[in-house]
Amino acid sequence: MRDEEITGVGYMAATVLRVTPLKQDGTPDHPWAMTYHLDEPLLFGVGTVECVPAFTRSPMGDICLADVVRPRMVGALVAEFEHPQCRDIGAIAQGLWQARRTGTAVEAWSESGPGTWWYALAPWWRHQWDRDLWPLKEMQHRAYAVGDFLAGHGYTWPAPSPLPEPYALGLGTQLILAETTIAPPAPGFQPSPGAAT
Repeated sequence: MRDEEITGVGYMAATVLRVTPLKQDGTPDHPWAMTYHLDEPLLFGVGTVECVPAFTRSPMGDICLADVVRPRMVGALVAEFEHPQCRDIGAIAQGLWQARRTGTAVEAWSESGPGTWWYALAPWWRHQWDRDLWPLKEMQHRAYAVGDFLAGHGYTWPAPSPLPEPYALGLGTQLILAETTIAPPAPGFQPSPGAAT
């Protein structure tokens, strides 16, 4: 059994999240994307899974050579125990759980200034069962959802795109971080093309 820990954790205080289920082939099913707006932010956490050094384990322990090739990234949706919208955050976590077989794409927005937002995209979030793995240290928070960031292999951008100049994602992309001037989408499902406004 391998000994792993999540290190290098960073957070973005997100007030908008969009969860897009993936199809069987790994491409996003954009018409079924659900956008959530929060009055108080939750923390969109990102970390790296690293093996505990071999010299701290028994001689029979794994060497973890796979992690030398490409570090695994993980994410979490973290919020205070008394977050005023804990039910909404629970609904987001439920949506991630419901798509546990095929995975989801998860996007987050945080206003960085007038007319600009920080934007994060995990093109392939795979539900992780054990939320206790997320290191909260002394925080008075809980991890509502934890997921592995798998290397995306078929991500297509929605229309309209959240970035002014979207580009094709490489096969190994686990996370995109950017600043954008395009406002986050409205809450709920995106209107289908040709729908009455």
